[in-house]
Amino acid sequence: MKGLLRGRWRKLFAAMAVAFLLVLLFGHPWFAVTRPSGGKDLVAEGWMHTEGLRETARLFHSGGYERLYLTGTIRPFAYYLLSGDSVVVDFGTAQQGEIMLGIGGLPGAAWELSASGTALLAGMVDGGVEEHTVQLPASGIRSCALVIRAASSPGADVPVAFVARFTVNDHNVHGLMSGMHIHQADGTLRPGEPTYAEQGRTALLKDGVPADRITVVPTLHVERSRTWSSARAFTSYAAAHGIMRYDVATLGVHARRTWRMYRKAAGTDEGVGIISLHDRWCQRWTWWTNYYGWYQMGKELVAWPAPFLIEDP
Repeated sequence: MKGLLRGRWRKLFAAMAVAFLLVLLFGHPWFAVTRPSGGKDLVAEGWMHTEGLRETARLFHSGGYERLYLTGTIRPFAYYLLSGDSVVVDFGTAQQGEIMLGIGGLPGAAWELSASGTALLAGMVDGGVEEHTVQLPASGIRSCALVIRAASSPGADVPVAFVARFTVNDHNVHGLMSGMHIHQADGTLRPGEPTYAEQGRTALLKDGVPADRITVVPTLHVERSRTWSSARAFTSYAAAHGIMRYDVATLGVHARRTWRMYRKAAGTDEGVGIISLHDRWCQRWTWWTNYYGWYQMGKELVAWPAPFLIEDP
């Protein structure tokens, strides 16, 4: 009996070793697939890290594309603010209940959250992020403003505060508001970035992509997965605007699952291309040398069946 069990364990270990070797040799190139469609429109996922978005800008400039579309779901309410900046949020409908604000930054910076000229919360930043809560009046509020003031600043472009969280009844304000903007200390207005699509747009503008060549296609509601929801949002937009052929750019090993999701959402394999962008922390022959590489490969291995489990729209 013991000999039989040892034999089974040996077979199991041998199978696991073979599976690992196959993943080691062929997993990365299989997941990081690139199949251009030949179209002139490029779609990019706005959640990518800075290097990924920089790769997207290079691809747009060198790939002969005419237009860049950015997708992305609602992101956490997180902003770096300069002294004198004011964040103004419009809710559209009256909000009642409890506000929670998580804010940190340089010690000594003062902040105040107000609505209709009445202070709701106020305090001084003391380094790390601290959470503050307040109960809203029974009549509710339709807008609010967060103002940052610092007696001194380490530099004109150096943030003095970081807003890490902003919720109403535990709901991210980005998903509740009808609009927002930031009045900057120099008198200019900066739009908010409620989704990763807008955040990606800001990064791509800094990398030289012209503003009139970028279109934001945000995803406000997530169904099943973020990739699937973004694919549904863009393919609906593409169908409504006559976009027949395009390439989707995403990070490294995320490419195959993204490609399958977009083709499934479009209802066809024709005209949907995929570009796997270089991911310096998850490369073919070195991904197993760092935590990030293991995380990315493991995530794609586990999520690989996902597109096949989603019913055709």
